[in-house]
Amino acid sequence: MTVALQSPPRVSPAIRRRRRLRLARTLVGHSVRSRLLPAGERRRQRLQVCGAADTLTALGVRVQVFQPSTPWPRAGRYVISDHVGRLGDLAVSTAVRGATDDGDVVCPVSVRYRVEGRPGHLSAAEVPQRTAAIIAMRGLVVEVHCLPAAP
Repeated sequence: MTVALQSPPRVSPAIRRRRRLRLARTLVGHSVRSRLLPAGERRRQRLQVCGAADTLTALGVRVQVFQPSTPWPRAGRYVISDHVGRLGDLAVSTAVRGATDDGDVVCPVSVRYRVEGRPGHLSAAEVPQRTAAIIAMRGLVVEVHCLPAAP
């Protein structure tokens, strides 16, 4: 018995072309801003978050963040995630601002992918890894679930 897998919803070639152009413009703009603006720690953090958010918008990807039941500490946190790939990196960097690698409190994050309007989440094999596949997909949503912190 064979099971027919549903193919992911695709966007038109015109939308793909617009997304590619937006992505190119976003990457060039981010590169220029990072080289021209003063290099303070706060400015670098803002550039990273804005660059990730602009890149996801250009790709046509939505990010949905679910906060933990108890708030995370504002400082001294170390964020760990179960995601794999650049798309997950971008989503986590927009959802979790100001995370450091040398914090005392471990703050776990769970990343899931789904297609808007369809039930369930995508399996690891169904998550698009290449830029062209991400651009061609309609309604991709990255869910970032912030789990309770562990001291």
